[in-house]
Amino acid sequence: MIAPEQKRLEELALRAAYTGGPAFTRFLEPSMLDAARGAANRAGAHAAFYGGFEEAERRVAAFYADEPPAPEDYPLAVLRIDWNDRFNHPGHRDLLGAAMGLGLERETLGDIAPGARDGAPCAYLFCLADVAGYICANLASAGRATVKVSVETGAPNILPPEGERLRLTVQNERLDAVLAAACRLSRAEAQRLIAAGLVKLNHVPNLRADARLREGDLISARGLGRVRVEEFLGESRRGRRVVSAFRYRG
Repeated sequence: MIAPEQKRLEELALRAAYTGGPAFTRFLEPSMLDAARGAANRAGAHAAFYGGFEEAERRVAAFYADEPPAPEDYPLAVLRIDWNDRFNHPGHRDLLGAAMGLGLERETLGDIAPGARDGAPCAYLFCLADVAGYICANLASAGRATVKVSVETGAPNILPPEGERLRLTVQNERLDAVLAAACRLSRAEAQRLIAAGLVKLNHVPNLRADARLREGDLISARGLGRVRVEEFLGESRRGRRVVSAFRYRG
């Protein structure tokens, strides 16, 4: 039996193919992007994705029938969340929890990215355009901080992610090898985490320690954070693979 989420993707892709106009989803989890591509292929349509900024993980899919370029007018809004940093600094969980506390469905909200305005910290919330006004009118606090929400009309000043860039040397490009090196684990410890279902590869649980990684892959290990494989840099003098990676903080 087809899942409701998959059925909706199939319907939107077919609509775009038959009407010729674009059809947009709500925000998709990263693990659903391949499902959207598959739905587009089966319908004879195209699929493009946008989450408001280049590094966004949650994205809206646009199905369209014509040849590229893809539609540009996605039904998204960018909200800037400001607070007085002298008193409180709400974290990502505080901000997301406050937005969800308004009774919104998760699919109406995209990523929350850290930013700055006039030297003061802020956050940018990407959402569907039809809930933007409601959020601005009702979101007044996050955690212990009093916040003010407004529609950002210019380009958001998103800060780069916090973390550390790593240069790893591993035996091969296997998931267990890179996870062990990035998180300072033994190879056996990394394998146990993977076998226990505590590791995701590109947001999907992965039980294969021997899964081969590619540039751009994201590894998530419960309790250990996230690591992005950036580039394979060739071999060291001892014949080991050199990997450039980024380990996110928090």
